[in-house]
Amino acid sequence: MEAKEYLGQVKSKEAKIRNLRRDREGIVNMLYSLGGSGEGERVQSSRNNDKFGTLYGRIDEMEREIDRQIADLMCFQLKVSREINEMKTDKYMTVLNCRYIHFMSWEKIADSAFDVKYTVRHILKMHGHALLEFQEIHGEMLAEMDAGKSAAVSCSSH
Repeated sequence: MEAKEYLGQVKSKEAKIRNLRRDREGIVNMLYSLGGSGEGERVQSSRNNDKFGTLYGRIDEMEREIDRQIADLMCFQLKVSREINEMKTDKYMTVLNCRYIHFMSWEKIADSAFDVKYTVRHILKMHGHALLEFQEIHGEMLAEMDAGKSAAVSCSSH
């Protein structure tokens, strides 16, 4: 796995959570359109003709999945942040942190991430060098991920 692909997983995980929240909101709206309150005690029912019970059950299921995905994102984001912080070059560390942890645009990084303003072109060059350094430092871990040997992310891993 390449460094850029690996680092981009943080944003991908966040997008999945946004999609799940949007899907949940759609089910809540469906519940409102059927005349349900959307509040109060949630009832799970095995009968398909119990529209409210089915929808409440689905909402509860989705909320638990969203909570799991958020916990996974937080652990993964912390892991990636720690890995970025292991880099040798401070400027490269800053570029990767701003881009992959804080999702800053190239323009925002150029304007505000450093004491000195850089051009976007310069930031893009730094980004390329930063990816190479990240790949050099974490190449073994990235190769293991390619080979499918990677273990699940643990919040306590350093």
